[in-house]
Amino acid sequence: MNSALQSYAENNEVNTPRTTTNKPAAGYSVTNPVPHDHPALHGSLTPPTNVPVDKILNFSPGPTSLPPAVEAAVQEKCFPSPSEKRLGSMALSHRSPEFGSILRQTLAKSREVMQVPPEYEILFTQGGGHGQFAAVPMNLCPTGAETATYIVNGTWSKRAVEEAKKYCVPHVISALNEDGSCTSFPSLDTIENEINPNSEFLYVCSNETVNGLELHRLLPTLNCGVPLVVDASSDFTSKPIAWRESNVGILFACASKNIGHPGITMVVIRKDLLGRANPFTPGVLNYETNILADNVWNTIPTFNVDVVGIMMEWIGENGGIHEMERMSIAKSALVYSTIDNSNGFFGTKVDKSSEYRSRMNVPFCVAGGDETLTDLFLVECWEKGIVGLRTITPFGKGIYLRASLYHGVTYDEAVVLTNFMKEFAAKHSTPKKVEKSTTSLMEISTPLFRQSLDGDRPCAEIKFSPHKEYPQYNEFAAMSSSPDDVTASNRSSFTFYSPALTLPKNMKVNQYARVSHDMFSPLGERASPPPSLR
Repeated sequence: MNSALQSYAENNEVNTPRTTTNKPAAGYSVTNPVPHDHPALHGSLTPPTNVPVDKILNFSPGPTSLPPAVEAAVQEKCFPSPSEKRLGSMALSHRSPEFGSILRQTLAKSREVMQVPPEYEILFTQGGGHGQFAAVPMNLCPTGAETATYIVNGTWSKRAVEEAKKYCVPHVISALNEDGSCTSFPSLDTIENEINPNSEFLYVCSNETVNGLELHRLLPTLNCGVPLVVDASSDFTSKPIAWRESNVGILFACASKNIGHPGITMVVIRKDLLGRANPFTPGVLNYETNILADNVWNTIPTFNVDVVGIMMEWIGENGGIHEMERMSIAKSALVYSTIDNSNGFFGTKVDKSSEYRSRMNVPFCVAGGDETLTDLFLVECWEKGIVGLRTITPFGKGIYLRASLYHGVTYDEAVVLTNFMKEFAAKHSTPKKVEKSTTSLMEISTPLFRQSLDGDRPCAEIKFSPHKEYPQYNEFAAMSSSPDDVTASNRSSFTFYSPALTLPKNMKVNQYARVSHDMFSPLGERASPPPSLR
């Protein structure tokens, strides 16, 4: 029994755990699959008892861990010892002078850290992002017949549109692919051309956690002057906000990613947009009502406000917003580099050429989504205290795991994850050499190239692409295949050229074939690629 099964059996008193029946994809190896009912496969965040609490690495998409220093400050400030003659914020009335002081300090620190201009108000609301999906159109569309433009680039913006249909007329600019996936963001030209200029606002989710897409800088002010509404729930405080330059009208952020404890949402709204609410807007969602009541129209979550203030202080003391961005870039670059350099063992939704790869949430699959290897990866992570890579969501399981890299995840913790990823890939990849061909490929009419299949020489990186001018090159596509095989029908659509050669993410040639550099060398000296490929 391997270590994953042994640990599971010892901790659950199971002698013969039920195992999966599927097998790993060709080119990969697994000695023993893992049981279906292992807690790691159901999103458990509690690893074996031999993992110390301070060694648990939580990569959950939210709620997630706060930085250790913040947790320590919360413990000290919000939960006073019996010897202290004061109440913690969980016990303070929202109308007490003690809480009033906490609220004012939190508002001031938030404004300072995020450089919020004076023409904006800051609110603390309840109801999370879903509450704001309704609150935004309710506050900006007084009759419900007004138009608002929504950019749909993932799961949360799609949800926002569905909710908005009850309170306005959404006009959608979609970045969805034909299969419903989303791997990019509409260009500024597309937005300028497709926006309804009569819109009350332009809505965007700046980081789609499920899809792994992030707008690293907000859009500039559009020619039509429509104010921008931003769902920044998962990337707020990880980068600067160009409030005026981007014509931000409203920005909201749930606390459970980067600014505190779940149960509170920060809303930043420009003052000139107040007073437009639909008369049917509930008071708890009415921005003007709550601002006029100094944020305490109803019972505000006092403890959560205190935690946001402590988190903002921590950001300020640790280099501010620019340092937060620098660390976010470093952590995500480390994880993406591990994925991109795994020879296809790990994959991600968004290509490395994209400028929209999320720094906050990195979706990745194991061995093309192979269920056996993915399950084993989760269990071995769990045994080491690496948790939160799969959570049970309403959106289904899918093939992708997610490493979320919020402020509570340090760079060193990202190093631990990527080191394990490299070890796992090395252990379970079984590259196979292609035997030296007994048939001379000179029989193929290719005067530009000398062909050989010497498996002991370094692999060339190959890029397959359609080519009509040299159809004989298509036959080289048959030399190597992906784990799912390349069928005869699609082999003919591939060709290769030299010398600049790269491998598409779904081909994984190096894991299944050793293709010699000699294969791409001409007789005498290196040939140029076909004219149409230059």
